[in-house]
Amino acid sequence: MKMFTILLIIISATATPVDAHPVSYQGATSLMSYNKPDQNELLLTYSFKSYLAAGLYYFKEGRTSYSLPRVNFLAKRWNNEDSQGNIYLSAGYGAERSFEETKGVGFASADLDWESRKYYTAASYSRFIRDSSGVQSRPDFEMIKLRAGVAPYLAEYNEINAWFILQAEKQNDSSTQLTQFVRLFYRNVLIELGAGFNGEWAFNYMVHF
Repeated sequence: MKMFTILLIIISATATPVDAHPVSYQGATSLMSYNKPDQNELLLTYSFKSYLAAGLYYFKEGRTSYSLPRVNFLAKRWNNEDSQGNIYLSAGYGAERSFEETKGVGFASADLDWESRKYYTAASYSRFIRDSSGVQSRPDFEMIKLRAGVAPYLAEYNEINAWFILQAEKQNDSSTQLTQFVRLFYRNVLIELGAGFNGEWAFNYMVHF
């Protein structure tokens, strides 16, 4: 734990502002992770250009896991006077591990966001295109997320930024889950502490370096 704290301090000392985008500034390496009791998501990317990044992606839902390389592309950006909007597209192909078998799996996703210093909105759709051949039925796995947030105060660059965020998430034909988050970020380190209305915890983090 002490070494982890020291590492965060060292990283912060050479920091650049953090965001939650799948493509960052040219030359940036980003590590993002989203976690709930039965779900873990990890994405490590390197941005070759300000509009193009490649990375490794791991997603685990229950007893099924997906591991694949993916490419992220900034399809459109709106730079307004006091806000910014983005559309990102991602695709990849790798391996799915489930039912004690390993099979190929495709991946595609779209992410949209708009934010100012005061308000934040985001929507994403992800789909794992599974190999349905064989004895076990493997319908595609899809996930939809909608997020909206507000900053209780306007922080400067060298201050801790805080946001209150509400997330709605739906997976395949499951019911919609609502989770409330407190987001804190300082320079290049971002964490989100969440609690679902069903009592589940959630913890996300992101680092750019």
